[in-house]
Amino acid sequence: MGRQDPSLKASYLEPQRKSRGSLIADVMALIKLRQTTLLVLSMYAAFILGGGLNRPLTDHLAVLLLGYASISAVTAINMYLDRDIDALMPRTSNRPLASGRLDSRAVLIVSSLLYTASLVLASIYINMYYSIAILIGFVFDIIAYTIMLKRRTPLSIVAGAVAGGAPSLGGWAAATGVIDVNALLLSLLVVVWVPAHIWFLATYYKDDYRKAAVPMLPVVADPNVTAMGIGLGALIMGYIVVGLWLNGVIGIIPLAYGLFAALHIFVMAVNYSFTHGDAAYARKAFKFSNMHLGVLYLFMVLEKLLHSC
Repeated sequence: MGRQDPSLKASYLEPQRKSRGSLIADVMALIKLRQTTLLVLSMYAAFILGGGLNRPLTDHLAVLLLGYASISAVTAINMYLDRDIDALMPRTSNRPLASGRLDSRAVLIVSSLLYTASLVLASIYINMYYSIAILIGFVFDIIAYTIMLKRRTPLSIVAGAVAGGAPSLGGWAAATGVIDVNALLLSLLVVVWVPAHIWFLATYYKDDYRKAAVPMLPVVADPNVTAMGIGLGALIMGYIVVGLWLNGVIGIIPLAYGLFAALHIFVMAVNYSFTHGDAAYARKAFKFSNMHLGVLYLFMVLEKLLHSC
């Protein structure tokens, strides 16, 4: 028999490679990989701050895996519910459910099973409070934010922000076995950061939200109102990091960076007002606000690691 032409074999395998690569990319888009990773980081940082550093490796893996699974599942369910408005907005029209690349019913079934399994396993292998935090995230993100409020009022962000703070609540509870004032402060840190995260981005994509009739605050209100909301969140953020420092949860380095981040977000809110909600400026501010939260949590974790050495 003659030798097979290598080019024929390569051309045969190429569609399979592309198919696998496309599926992985679609799953990453479905769970909003970067956003989910940031939320998991907030959860794990709270776990470490609560004393989780000295826990067995299996506890670390359980917190990370169940946290990632539950947040990914909730995000995918959110994508399922929003697939109709996602299809109307150029920014989101190419998402895997809005474009029809993934079967919506299959995604809903798999995501629901994954979420339920995460909720049950969290109560068994970690503790009930960690499981309650997972439940809080679902109730506020799916029921309150996505189903009840998102398409009706700009106040929907309140429910979305509470959902965003649930992972931190769970991380602290996983380490300490309680939900106390420090758990609430760590959760509130994310809650007050959310206005900058959502409203800066919504300003840049204001036309998209108009097309989908989603009443985000930058779409329906004067830019000064949005700026005041973001600025107030930044001020509260400063108070929160001071409170965490006074309670001995964080040290001087996270305190210093947290105050700097809060000040910078406040200044960006003021500039947002001065520029009358300029879209290009809002996009830059969105990137900075995301960076600040991620770096702040990294400093918190690194400080604990250095003190343990």
